Amino acid sequence: MMYEEQPCKNRSHLVRPSHSPLRQRLYRGVEGLLAPWRRVDDGPAAEALSPAALALFRRMSNADRAHSLRVYRWLLEHHYEQEDLLAAGLIHDCGKAAARLAVWQRTLKVLFRKLAPGWWRALSAPASSDHWRYPFYILAEHARIGAEWAEAAGCSELTCWLIAHHETDLPCHHPRYELLRALQNADASS
Repeated sequence: MMYEEQPCKNRSHLVRPSHSPLRQRLYRGVEGLLAPWRRVDDGPAAEALSPAALALFRRMSNADRAHSLRVYRWLLEHHYEQEDLLAAGLIHDCGKAAARLAVWQRTLKVLFRKLAPGWWRALSAPASSDHWRYPFYILAEHARIGAEWAEAAGCSELTCWLIAHHETDLPCHHPRYELLRALQNADASS
């Protein structure tokens, strides 16, 4: 089924991050630098995920696990209880574990996608794992990779779909729009 690609006229239901994108990126950058020395409590993930999905969660960096736990808490605080959505919140970034990603590479992704999309497309083009551009390729493809890993781990079709599309804009009348926007809002706020 095709959906008309129009932005929603009424977006008042969408939650906006409380900080500017630059401030949020700076905070995440500092957090990423400190993450290797911080302990992450995997308890909530262990309670919510299957053993195979938990293994995906535990493959992520400390910074990505801490971020995913904040996404999970945001969803719960906003009264989302759908298990597939909560699982997607916990492992939506698991595809990033396909490469070692430095804070500066993550920051370049945010900046280039926003300010120089052509450069981002060139930088993130497919590359072999020994190529210097490989981390950028993984950053661009982590949603697809994560969805494939989640499917192999036995996650539901909906969880895999949410992971695959968590960086995608959908028209507001898409049947899964509300769940995807909840994940995107949680991701942007965390």
